[in-house]
Amino acid sequence: MPSISDDREPVGVHEALQSLEKASRTPAKQRAVKVSGIVDAICRTAFDQGLDEHNLRTVVRIVSKKSELDQTSVTNLVKNLYPATRVPADVVVTVVGALGQGKGKPSLGTQNSLVKWLALAHEILEDSRVLSRLYGVLFGMLDMISIRTPLCHLLSLVTRRKHVKPFRIQQLLELSRGLGNEPALQGLLRVYRDYYPDIIIASTTATRNSFPPRPEPEWQKRLISILEASSATDEDVLEHRSGFRVSRKGRKRSKLSVIPDVHTFRANETSVTLEEIDSVEDFVGKLERIEPPGQMISFLTDPLLQKYVALKPSPITSRRIELWLSASLEEECNAARAGSEDSSYLFELAGGLGNHSQYDKGLLPIVSTFLRAYLPVWDGITAADAVLALLAYLPIQRFQDAYDSFLGPVEKVLPGHGLQSLEKLLHFYTQLLQHWIAQVAVRPAAPANKSFDKALEDLVVHVSNLSTSLLLSLSNSADSSIRSAILSFYELLSASSKPQVIPILLPPPLLAYLLAQSPSSATVSRICGIYANHKTAFDKHPTPITSYYPSKVTIPFNSCLRDFYNVFWGAKAFQSVGNSAAFFCHPALRVSLNDYLTAIEHEYAVGFALDLSHNPLLASLSAAAWWSLEDAEIEKHGYDRNSMNWHRGPVTQHSLEALEKDRGVSVSYLDYRRHVLQWMADRGCAGIRDLLFATHLKLKK
Repeated sequence: MPSISDDREPVGVHEALQSLEKASRTPAKQRAVKVSGIVDAICRTAFDQGLDEHNLRTVVRIVSKKSELDQTSVTNLVKNLYPATRVPADVVVTVVGALGQGKGKPSLGTQNSLVKWLALAHEILEDSRVLSRLYGVLFGMLDMISIRTPLCHLLSLVTRRKHVKPFRIQQLLELSRGLGNEPALQGLLRVYRDYYPDIIIASTTATRNSFPPRPEPEWQKRLISILEASSATDEDVLEHRSGFRVSRKGRKRSKLSVIPDVHTFRANETSVTLEEIDSVEDFVGKLERIEPPGQMISFLTDPLLQKYVALKPSPITSRRIELWLSASLEEECNAARAGSEDSSYLFELAGGLGNHSQYDKGLLPIVSTFLRAYLPVWDGITAADAVLALLAYLPIQRFQDAYDSFLGPVEKVLPGHGLQSLEKLLHFYTQLLQHWIAQVAVRPAAPANKSFDKALEDLVVHVSNLSTSLLLSLSNSADSSIRSAILSFYELLSASSKPQVIPILLPPPLLAYLLAQSPSSATVSRICGIYANHKTAFDKHPTPITSYYPSKVTIPFNSCLRDFYNVFWGAKAFQSVGNSAAFFCHPALRVSLNDYLTAIEHEYAVGFALDLSHNPLLASLSAAAWWSLEDAEIEKHGYDRNSMNWHRGPVTQHSLEALEKDRGVSVSYLDYRRHVLQWMADRGCAGIRDLLFATHLKLKK
């Protein structure tokens, strides 16, 4: 029997769906093609790129009615119902219409799978109200044993206060008494009791079947990747992305969680609870009537409760949060002193506090008090990432005060845990700098707050000393991640300066030279990019610069710029100016190096040793750039490749002049170097280009 998957030419999904529709009406013995091949082709397309609205409707229409397809094929189709966009309302209506008893209904196993699919896809419906309008239809099918469990899970997700009616409560209680403690039914009753606490249900322990299960990780991950790749996807398509719906961890995770889910225990028939809010309009319209949940600490992990606390503050709310945190944080301090702290407990608690700090752009007062007491007894390992992320939101203050209370204890314990901990420390300082800069940026431009400037300056000086010490003490083979972390700090700093608001703070010359002499072209490019940013900042600053920055700042900066320019562009590497030695090369040593190199090749000299063509880190890049330029010139002018004289490198001004006279391409030395700079920039090494463009007037123009 031929199979559609056996054909040599690929079959489109539309053709496969047409074949599937035809096969669903044809008995198996009368078919001309093998259905399994058609189903595999459709499932592959659905898994790879999702099904658009038309194809999704077609598949749902086929599986939602009794057909000649075998159960295995139908089950595979439902399992691979990955929508590429939001699910249209008519698709949901078709699925709900397929449920129940009837001659044309699909099998009970298919109905079970379709209800599970609705529970998975209910967050990405085009019209979130469609399931609410169909609530009565779904509720009326609870007497069907075959779909009762997934149907209870779906209703638990959809139920809002308006759905909880006395007659439905009565029906649920009668079903519960008749069926015993059926887990899914008890879970739906608990949802009803959240809205009407007077409902009496049997005292049962919650099992994993009591509440809606979390989507299969593979299915959910694949759906998210498909939706993110779809141009029609909005940011709020994915689960809880909008932040206007209460988050649920699931029963199993809630039991293990330190921070509880949002639950309102004092609800009555006239009150409004956060659990029934499902849109921004609903939230705004009912904000003044919302009943606070039982445990306000849930706001650390729930976006909706976070908004409620921020928009409707009250002394009682603040006091409830403070009491819970003070008890929990004090317990954590005592456990750390006794050496019995639970890392998972602290990780979740600190992570929740970090989420709130990110939302509120600051620390709660009780958290600062906790950190001041906890850090001296911290081991530097327990929940390190969460603790450092929390510390990054310290308010800007006198640096010595921050160091004595917070930063000093961290620096004492972290370095003892290897290079990775040192990298974490540097990344932490980058995050702290970002937070402090954000606080400085919103202050009034005048009068200038000198204490803020001093705090930033002291922080940068401290990190500079720390970075220099690390580079001098670590080997080149071991410090690539450390160098990258240091550069990230200064890249943020160099891009943040703002005239008369955020001062220009420079890395010390020794640190800059150490980074510029790194055995990594990426590192050299990044330090050049940092100095290019500072040069641009000075150019945009009000003049005269000497009125704002002393000579002890500008003279070393100009010396570094001159050295970088001489190395990469001016062919004057290591040339001394006045009493200063470029790149700390003693003049006598430069003379010796120059004599040595010219003895090897009379046209070579120490000044050329680090330019674009000869630099050990950049020579291969500049050679590749030259080859691309040379090839482009030959193609542009239509030269005969076989008769052309190709440059063998390295490229110099003299070699280009000789090449032009000897049947080679005609390219000026300036054009060659500009092409090299742009070629490297296009491949991620833009720092050198930016620096030279910022300092060279002709290149800038």
